[in-house]
Amino acid sequence: MNKMTLWLLLAFATPVAAKSAASGLSTELLSVGLSLMLVVLLVIGLGFLVKRFNPNIGNTPGFKVIRSLPLGTKERLMVIEIDNKQHLLGVTPGSINYLYQLEQPLEQADMPVFAKELSRFIGKQNNKNNLND
Repeated sequence: MNKMTLWLLLAFATPVAAKSAASGLSTELLSVGLSLMLVVLLVIGLGFLVKRFNPNIGNTPGFKVIRSLPLGTKERLMVIEIDNKQHLLGVTPGSINYLYQLEQPLEQADMPVFAKELSRFIGKQNNKNNLND
């Protein structure tokens, strides 16, 4: 090879190597960004599922949700317990209707282990917030 060919080869080879290094970096950043977005969406989705399928997380000492039955996307029947009496409610986005007082009490449905731990964690957080007020 002559000197001119060698110089041309080096002149064109350097930008190609720099472009491939920059391309590799941007590909890695894109991969990390998409992975992070996937993890955040997964956490939000799991939180939504726990909230939707387990209404027992919001129980307080004087008020308990015994059962909940979804009727549609936003409508549900709920059996609640107040003063040791169970009541059937119809719940929609615009209203809550009292339907019936149950004569025979229903047993409270068991919560999944994850929901119990999440409820315990949320209870601890609420107690900390109340003490700081």
